[in-house]
Amino acid sequence: MRRMLAMVAVLGLVAVACGGGEATDAGPVPGKPAGSETTADPGTSTTGPSPTASGTPTTVPASTTQVAVWLVRGETLESVTRTVPRVPGIGAEAVKALLSGPTTAETRSGFTTAVPKDTRFIGLVIDGNGIARVDLTRDFESGGGSLGLTLRLAQVTCTLNQFPSVRGVRFALAGELVSVFSGNGIVIDKPVTCDSYREVLGRPGDTASFAGIWPFATKAELDAYAGGADRTYRDPVATARDFAVKYLGMDNPVDFPSRSTGPGTVEVPMGFRYGEGRTPVPSPRATFVVVVRQLGAQGASGPWTVVEATASNILVTTPKAGDEVGSPVRVTGQAHAFEGTVNVQVREDGMVAGQALGRGFVTGGGDQLRPYSGDITFRSPGKPGGAIVLTELSAADGQGILRATVVKVRF
Repeated sequence: MRRMLAMVAVLGLVAVACGGGEATDAGPVPGKPAGSETTADPGTSTTGPSPTASGTPTTVPASTTQVAVWLVRGETLESVTRTVPRVPGIGAEAVKALLSGPTTAETRSGFTTAVPKDTRFIGLVIDGNGIARVDLTRDFESGGGSLGLTLRLAQVTCTLNQFPSVRGVRFALAGELVSVFSGNGIVIDKPVTCDSYREVLGRPGDTASFAGIWPFATKAELDAYAGGADRTYRDPVATARDFAVKYLGMDNPVDFPSRSTGPGTVEVPMGFRYGEGRTPVPSPRATFVVVVRQLGAQGASGPWTVVEATASNILVTTPKAGDEVGSPVRVTGQAHAFEGTVNVQVREDGMVAGQALGRGFVTGGGDQLRPYSGDITFRSPGKPGGAIVLTELSAADGQGILRATVVKVRF
C-alpha cells in the first residue's frame, strides 16, 4: 500500500510551470503554504515593465514567493534569490525580476547583467511540451560581443529553466520568433536549456564545492545576502525551521533545543507536529537533525546555511556528501520506515519543496533498520551542485514528512 502511495505521489507531481499554453499544475510553490503555485494558468502571459525586486532572501509573506535569477559575475553566471509577487504567471515575474538588474547589494558583491537596460518583457507562453516562448523587446539583441550575447541568452534561459516543467526555451523579439540572434549570428532555432550554456555557468569551485544546500547554495548568494539588511538567516534555529518548511515541505514543524558542535556549527533537532488526520501530536519528539553552518562571516552578523540533515532511521552509505553523481544515481544505505518505504528526490541547487530533477523510492525495513539500494534517474541539471533528499512520509496520507536525510552532491 505504501509503495502505491509513493508512486501516486510521484505521478501527481508531474508538472508544468510558469507560463501559459497547454500547461498542467506544477505543484506547491517552493517555500510557500499549500495552495500557492509556481505556475502560470494555461494561456496566460504577463506584460509590462519589470518591477524593482529585492536582492536578498527574506521571510516571504503569503502574497509573494521566492525565485532564482541568474546574474553575471566576471565572465560566468551565478544565481541569486529574488522575492516576487505570488501570481499564476510566476515565470513571467521571474523574468521581469531578472530584467530589473542587480540590486545595490549584488552590485557591491560584483554582480552585473549582460541584458541591455532598456529591454522590456512582452509575454511568456509555455506549450504542452514544456517549451517556453519568451517575448522581449528588440533592445534585448542590441550591443555586445559574442560573450555578452551568450551571457544574456543564458541569463534568461536559466531563469526560466529553474522551473521543472520548462523543458526548453525559445526567444521571440517584438512578437517574432528568433532563429538567428543579433548580427553575430548566434543560432537559436531550437529550444535551449540552461545546460546549453554550461560553458558560462559558475565554475565548480564557486558553486558545486560550496557546502551549503539551502538557503545559500553558492558563495555569491551568501555574500549578496550578507550585504543586505534582512536578519532571517542570521539565526541558526530560524534557518533550520525555514529549511524544514520551505525546502522539505513540512507543515509547521517543531524545533527542539539546539546545540553547538564547534565554531560556526549548530545542530537543530526537528520533529513533526501533526499525526493522522492532522491530529496534533501530544508530545512531539525530534525525528531528525538539521545541521547549519556559518560558511562566511562568523558571529552574530554571519548568515547561516543548512549543510545537511540526518535521520537515524534513514542512513545513507552512497552517495557521500560532495560526491559527483550522474543519472541514474545509485542510492544505498539502511532504513527503518513504514513498510520500509523511503521516498527519494534528486534536486539541483535552487530547488525547494515541490521541485526535483527526478523522483523515486527505495525499500528498507519495516520492522528495523534494513539495507536498501535503488537507482534514481533524473533529467540533466542546469547547475553543478545539488542534493539527494530522502524522506519518510506519513502513513495516514502519504504526504506529511516525518523525517528526512539530505546529502549535498555534485553533478
